[in-house]
Amino acid sequence: MRLNIFTTIVAVICVAFLATLGVFYIQEGSFERAGARMDVALGNLPENAARAANETAETTGDVIQDIADGPDDSPG
Repeated sequence: MRLNIFTTIVAVICVAFLATLGVFYIQEGSFERAGARMDVALGNLPENAARAANETAETTGDVIQDIADGPDDSPG
């Protein structure tokens, strides 16, 4: 069972990679430029993921704080 899950995850990642490369190929007109664009996109991935994780954590903290404060008594 674990092998099927692992194989499925790897297959999904490969399909996503090839689909992205295909889109970049259509936009750039060559695999060389598509590969260069993919390199830039993958190079920016850690910073973008970290930024998204930080924003999610901040928003979650705000929501938890609002819940902990109780209902807002201001007139609606």
